[in-house]
Amino acid sequence: MCRIRACLIVLLAVGAVPLAAQDSAATLLRMEARLDSLTRAAAVRRSAAARTRINDTVVVGGLRVATSAPYRLLVQAAADKAWRSLLTRFGPTVVEPAVIPVVPFGATGIPVRTPSAVAELAQMFERISAVAIWQQRDPPLTAWLRGNVPGDPVTSRDLGSVAEQLAGRPARPNIACLQGDAPKCAAALGIGIGVDTLGEWYPPSTWPKLAFLIGGGLSRADLVSRQSCMNRGDLAACRSVLTPVRLLPPVGIEGRRYLVQLALEAGGDSAFHRLTQDTSLPIESRLAAAAGVPVRTLLVQWVAAVQRAMPRGPTDPLWESLVSMVWSIAILTLALRGSRWW
Repeated sequence: MCRIRACLIVLLAVGAVPLAAQDSAATLLRMEARLDSLTRAAAVRRSAAARTRINDTVVVGGLRVATSAPYRLLVQAAADKAWRSLLTRFGPTVVEPAVIPVVPFGATGIPVRTPSAVAELAQMFERISAVAIWQQRDPPLTAWLRGNVPGDPVTSRDLGSVAEQLAGRPARPNIACLQGDAPKCAAALGIGIGVDTLGEWYPPSTWPKLAFLIGGGLSRADLVSRQSCMNRGDLAACRSVLTPVRLLPPVGIEGRRYLVQLALEAGGDSAFHRLTQDTSLPIESRLAAAAGVPVRTLLVQWVAAVQRAMPRGPTDPLWESLVSMVWSIAILTLALRGSRWW
């Protein structure tokens, strides 16, 4: 009897396993279907919310801003201000045919309309539009600026960083440039460089360290060359991987942007047109045409501004300087009188 009961229990347990497995599988399928349904519902809600936020368009000239009704007055005022500034900056013949991408603006928490909000938003619209204009009008210049465009004015702090780069990077022209040599500054800025950019900028002893600074985006062959350059000092491998696009420039992009800024400021209202009139010319010729002065004059102004912005060491407070001066005078007086203290 006990044996029969034990067999029945074993058979029931064995039969229950597939039933439990089937129940678990069905439960998982129901959960997955429910999760898919919730995901689709969330996507629909997000799409509806986005349509609710972005349901209006403000158009001022070639500037289009996708926004929502609560922000229309703010966006309209900012777009008007940005468009007027673009016309003054580039001129109607440049701005009006430009293809400016639609600018989305519909975030919450923005003041409905205050003078500061209008000014900040206008600057954002103008900056986005200016990037599009520069990229369409002058690809060679944006390539020389390594994807950047002339934008906000370069500050004295930026120029201080340029001075630090000239003093700290082991490039051939840097020290002479910092001392006021305009042709060396041109070389540091990538102007008038020949086909051997690497050799003109850096001595071979620095090439392995420069290879170490290269980031991603390297092919398998580039990685092999990079390792050979760093580990064995293979100069041929260094040359193959240290292309002008990858090479650390002697001076950062802010230095180049400041030279363009000087040219545009010197040239006045028509400087942009002269700069972009013939983009096939060398950068130095175009900068000189935009400024209306030789490029050497611009370089002299450039290095003078960099020298003025060079970071100085910490200075002593005035009272400490006065105390030091008094003590120096006292000691000098005692020494001249032949005091017994000496």
